[in-house]
Amino acid sequence: MSIAILLLSATAIVLLSGCNFLPSETAEQPELATGTPALSQPTSAPTDAAPLEPSVITLTMWTTEAFSPTQVVTSGLILAQEASAFEAAHPDTQLQFVVKKPHGKGGLLDFLLNTQAVVPQLLPDLVIMDVYDLNTAVQAGLAQPLDGLLPADLVSDLYPFARDAATFDGRLYGLQLQANLEHLAYDTGKMAVPPSSWPGVLSNPGPYTFPAGGQAGLVNDAFLIQYLSLRPWPSEDNPDAPFLDAESLTAVLQYYQDGASRGIFPADILDYHTTDESWSDYLEGQAAMTHVSAHQYLEDGDVSPGSAAAPIPAINGGAPAISEGWGLVLIATEPAHQAAAVDWMVRLMSPETNAALNRATSYLPTRQAALVRWDRGDSYTPFAHQQLQTVQPRPAIPNYALTAGVLQQAVEDVLTGSATPEEAASQAIESAQ
Repeated sequence: MSIAILLLSATAIVLLSGCNFLPSETAEQPELATGTPALSQPTSAPTDAAPLEPSVITLTMWTTEAFSPTQVVTSGLILAQEASAFEAAHPDTQLQFVVKKPHGKGGLLDFLLNTQAVVPQLLPDLVIMDVYDLNTAVQAGLAQPLDGLLPADLVSDLYPFARDAATFDGRLYGLQLQANLEHLAYDTGKMAVPPSSWPGVLSNPGPYTFPAGGQAGLVNDAFLIQYLSLRPWPSEDNPDAPFLDAESLTAVLQYYQDGASRGIFPADILDYHTTDESWSDYLEGQAAMTHVSAHQYLEDGDVSPGSAAAPIPAINGGAPAISEGWGLVLIATEPAHQAAAVDWMVRLMSPETNAALNRATSYLPTRQAALVRWDRGDSYTPFAHQQLQTVQPRPAIPNYALTAGVLQQAVEDVLTGSATPEEAASQAIESAQ
């Protein structure tokens, strides 16, 4: 297989001061014709000239280790097979993968922004990117719109959240390849039917665990899910309304206080920072129900055969979850490279490939036709379909870090008894301004 696998090294890109980059000193530069060709030697007749070698497009894709064909795991083998088949079907195209960190300094988005600023000629043709970073890539002019480049049946088959997460100003800028979301897991030996709303939770003996401690000082999705179920944002009726609303915020904080005061939410609820932590303690029998990511639930399905999945209970019923995931983003602007990149994207998004990759990695597919092929043959598949129909991407909240930080402080103030829900909500809104 002629796939070129490149790893980030000093021979490829040299680090300058800060985060700037220059092309490799060993990179070949195109030769420029100078002077007049010598005519002293006879030239062959045009009919005798050797045929020109067909030009080959090198299609460069920046990716992460988790989405690399170098991985000796099922997903890596699938990617390698797909890449080989793609090159066989496109003999004028060679795939080249460059593996980078997923996040942070030196991560995919950071590399894209700095490369664009310093050596834009080294930008890749496409990347696989955390969909939450896509808005930044669009604002920077890195991501190219896909409208008119994709098969209409592919776009229409995407679950609504996958289209919404990649749509900005009415234009589609990415194809979400896989999805993850948070849902409820409950012990069927302790309860026949899980609660579906706040009143049901508060009349249940519990324990009910979920992440309330925040991550890096920012509020968990568990809180945002409850808040957005009360106050969808942006509002269709008032799209200019601010994200924080005192009445809705107070209501969610009151729910937290009520659950804690009744002992339904355990006293150490603030020690849970991720769903992996709450799920781990649940598996040890420390809770009757908990929040878990779809990925972790699928990974550990055999570990807890007595568990079942359900929507997260909200004020009046199951709450839409918040989606996460990684997507394919077109960077190339040159038409031939764009066309090749789109063909590769379409191949990865085919129902068969999308289903196979997501089954291998224990994530949810983003196409409805892919879910049919992903089908586990149990009750989780129809549950996943229902969740994927209602899940929503995390809204692009202005000053997200500031807002999520003051919300986490409000949660901690209420659960530690430092403030009433009304006081904590008022303080959060004032601090976010």
